Amino acid sequence: MVKWLLCGAAMISGIVIAAETENRSFQFGNFEVIAVQDALSAMRFELFPGMPEEEFLRLTGGGRVPSSVNVFLLKRGDGKIILVDAGNGGKRGGMLRKLEQSGVFPESVDFILLTHMHGDHIGGLLGKHGEAVFSRALVYVSMPEWEFWQNGTAGPQGKQVRKVLHAYGSRVRTFRFGEEVLPGIKALDASGHTPGHTVFETDSLLIVGDLLHAAALQIPRPEVCTIYDMNPSGAVQVRRRFYEFAASSPKPVAGMHLPYPGIGRIGRSAAGYVYLPGK
Repeated sequence: MVKWLLCGAAMISGIVIAAETENRSFQFGNFEVIAVQDALSAMRFELFPGMPEEEFLRLTGGGRVPSSVNVFLLKRGDGKIILVDAGNGGKRGGMLRKLEQSGVFPESVDFILLTHMHGDHIGGLLGKHGEAVFSRALVYVSMPEWEFWQNGTAGPQGKQVRKVLHAYGSRVRTFRFGEEVLPGIKALDASGHTPGHTVFETDSLLIVGDLLHAAALQIPRPEVCTIYDMNPSGAVQVRRRFYEFAASSPKPVAGMHLPYPGIGRIGRSAAGYVYLPGK
């Protein structure tokens, strides 16, 4: 259990500093979607337990596998602003600075949707002294995710979650899978990576959170898990299910750990699945 509680810190160990990436803007149906890279990430072989090293080297070309820490900002036609996940926060995360480059300041965010509550997805919700960064936003998280972390889970990750819940207090909202969380955004059950991991579906996009961490490995080999998957067998099942869903759908996917800008398509190949970056 301990390794899961430390997963937020472990994820940070893969982050490397690189040249700044510019925010990228896309139009998906009723939403303008702005992709923001919170931090660049590169993942070591040791983060994929049970994977043969020769297979890792074959698929990655050696060294580390490219990844990223992304967040997505959705702008609705009515002017409402929705942030999906909040990155690392602190010195490790560049989200706030980059949002400002797109003219978006914390006080202008109306809603925050969380795919789950690992540290590299909620760290940006808190300021230096544990205060809420987003002064008026409502924060939405799935009921199973909220229940898991609320029920006394120990360790640094549980402590960080409780700080977030305390800082946002009555502005935290829970939802159940299958519900339309906000107009035009439906919550789909993607439990496995965490007990309440969520995929958000719009009319033209699937925001898949941590369905996968390393596209170069986990698209061709969906059975490969990282140490961050709390229920590995469940993560594999949901990964296969959403790969098939995405391959059968015209909707692209947006992933928090897909190489920046984190948007592409999952298609079928003779060997299984293939990832095609781009809209």
